Amino acid sequence: MDQDDDARSLRRIVLRLLHENEDEARRELDDIIRAVAEYIGRESSLYTWAVPVILTIPPLLMAASFLVTLFSKTAGNILYGAALLSLLIPLCALWKWGRFQYGRGWLWTPREALYLNASDETIETLEKFFAYIQREGGPKAYYRDRKGKKRYLDRHYSFGKLRVLLLSKFGPFRSLCLLPDGKRISEAIKIEADADDIIKALNVKPKKPGGPGRNIKYAYIEAAFDLRGDPRLDTLDLNDEAAAMRSITDWLLEWFQSAANVSADVPDRKLLTPYTRKIFNHLKNRPSLEGR
Repeated sequence: MDQDDDARSLRRIVLRLLHENEDEARRELDDIIRAVAEYIGRESSLYTWAVPVILTIPPLLMAASFLVTLFSKTAGNILYGAALLSLLIPLCALWKWGRFQYGRGWLWTPREALYLNASDETIETLEKFFAYIQREGGPKAYYRDRKGKKRYLDRHYSFGKLRVLLLSKFGPFRSLCLLPDGKRISEAIKIEADADDIIKALNVKPKKPGGPGRNIKYAYIEAAFDLRGDPRLDTLDLNDEAAAMRSITDWLLEWFQSAANVSADVPDRKLLTPYTRKIFNHLKNRPSLEGR
């Protein structure tokens, strides 16, 4: 194994780009990754449950259909049809998950990335880094399998909407960025280039300890805090989750619209989902004299 292998970790390089204090950089990056993971929670389940279904249920139903056919051809045909159906549904789920990240067709150009809880400065730094590793003919990204063998990663995986998850320290998050070809990245992703050369080429100045904070584009925390005292929250039917979530999002948008600058720049509804979810869960779990 190369002596500087660990230093070439994509995550370690990004931490150095974000902040001179690695602990501060780690907290900032992990906050973004955590918010993105919460946002895609339900959609990512399409990916995670589909693969086990393909590997287990269709073969079992197919084997059962052959056995049952010996006694009843009709029952065997029914089980055979069920086996085909159990295969098609997960395949559709995997197709939907791939399209959610990469859009239609093959990955010709990078998609707009999803960054939550990130300042404009941080987004700019991350996009500069990803643009570097997306270059055709540039240094290749790789990871090592359990035997320590180097495995190269197609550069197009950094084109996806969830590319920030490639920087996660958790293997399951990194694997969410992959198309369903059976691969899993259990080890950190690295790059065949010297970390210092990459940092110099990007010309990014990391934040200094004790320096001014990064500018947050949208005041999510302030909006959620102000909404806590809104009497309309007490009128929500918490048993109707979809309607309650929709109303909370509407009220958050109202806050941003009232506080928007002259450009009337407000966040997209999708960006508010993690905060809407936290408010709903808080209301759902709080003690209530009315027994709600």
